[in-house]
Amino acid sequence: MTQAIREQVMNASRQWIQDFNQGNTQACIARYLPQAQLQVSPFGRFAGIEAIAGFWQDFAGHRPGDLIYRNVDIKVLDDSQAILSANWRMNIASGFITKELWIKAADGQWYLAEDDFSVLAQHAQPLTQRTALVIVDMQNDYFDGGRFPLADTEAAAAKTLILLEQFRRQGKPVIHVQHIFEDPEAGFFAPGTQGSEIYPALAPQEDETLVVKHRVDSFTHTQLEQVLVTLGIDELVVTGAMAHVCIQSMTRSAIEKGYGVTVIADAIAAPTLSLGGVSLTAPQVIAANLCSLAFGMAELKTANEWLQAHA
Repeated sequence: MTQAIREQVMNASRQWIQDFNQGNTQACIARYLPQAQLQVSPFGRFAGIEAIAGFWQDFAGHRPGDLIYRNVDIKVLDDSQAILSANWRMNIASGFITKELWIKAADGQWYLAEDDFSVLAQHAQPLTQRTALVIVDMQNDYFDGGRFPLADTEAAAAKTLILLEQFRRQGKPVIHVQHIFEDPEAGFFAPGTQGSEIYPALAPQEDETLVVKHRVDSFTHTQLEQVLVTLGIDELVVTGAMAHVCIQSMTRSAIEKGYGVTVIADAIAAPTLSLGGVSLTAPQVIAANLCSLAFGMAELKTANEWLQAHA
């Protein structure tokens, strides 16, 4: 029963999005119960169907569209109530849905009783750039002379730099991820050490985002997702290290959250590994992990392939 309710609520939500994107404001308004409550941060609270209708009719004058929900979560409360939360973006704004309370009415249809969402960013003109370069853990300890040097970090850094320069020239968003362990005695990436700093050739510029993480996954306990939502990002181009840990986990999380991901195959670094008498070279570690990510999930390209496709 729970799965059936989830599907019903998801279908009702998808229909609302479809009506919104087709400019059918009245159909969207009709999905609210008469005594529904709409909370829109930072614009205020709208109580009852008339106030809600006024908000959406006024908003329609801004010509919104291209609405997408991402990272949707539905919690079923009982046979007639469910709460939906998600990220959202459209052509002129983006933000978070804290709570949509859907109620199953006597006619068997699902309606909104409460709608609470936040607008994190507004855009005077529709966004045309929805791709960000994400550089993961390219820090001194992974290079020669560091505490945990990898086999091919310099080569990965060189390919990353080529992409970084193009993203900067084209004014596209760049996000740097820096892994700093919380333990001051950590074997590498220890807080306050030179080894934890971003490799100088790839150092962030003032207008680029730096996300500091303390876990393997770049989304865990960081502002990365909020940054992506605020920027209205749909697609990630990923480079960095290590293939089998942080690249693997971040890419999977991004895909599960609804983002498209392209991993730049020759801009990824890894160590040599061994297990049970089987030894793997760094290229083998990278290849194995990229094969797993490419199986129905991420797209793989070399740096040159990406550059040629996005010149």
